[in-house]
Amino acid sequence: MATQAHCLSYAGCNFLRQRLVLSTLSGRPVKIRKIRARDDNPGLRDFEASFIRLLDKITNGSRIEINQTGTTLYYQPGLLYGGSVEHDCNVLRSIGYYLESLLCLAPFMKHPLRIVLRGVTHDQVDPSVSSESFVSCSSPALEKQVPSEAQVYCVFVLFFTWRFKH
Repeated sequence: MATQAHCLSYAGCNFLRQRLVLSTLSGRPVKIRKIRARDDNPGLRDFEASFIRLLDKITNGSRIEINQTGTTLYYQPGLLYGGSVEHDCNVLRSIGYYLESLLCLAPFMKHPLRIVLRGVTHDQVDPSVSSESFVSCSSPALEKQVPSEAQVYCVFVLFFTWRFKH
């Protein structure tokens, strides 16, 4: 694992998304150790790894190192790039899990973010996609396309543009 003097260091998996989002916004690298180290199934969960892959897609030049057991993560953020991105979200968490962080990062991207998220719309833990669209200050345009009658899996399209008047 790479270490640097200005690297923030944390232990445990608490607030993992928030730490990665704030690291991305501040440009400071972060090292998170002892991620579920005492658990029967130690390390990052699949949905957390999916979130890290999403961060890698929307940034340019990020450096991500995960040890073999998944209990230590080093993340050096790249520049928030934006653009057109497609991501398959892990089915263990709803799209809202990913969308909350994207709404924090999108205003600071170099290019407008146009993202297609595929995954579960509702679960017991995360906000649903419909509540996210009402809460966000950006009023994103969204489309839902449900391939089955179960209405559990959908494609969520977010167009986020932040225009400043000169």
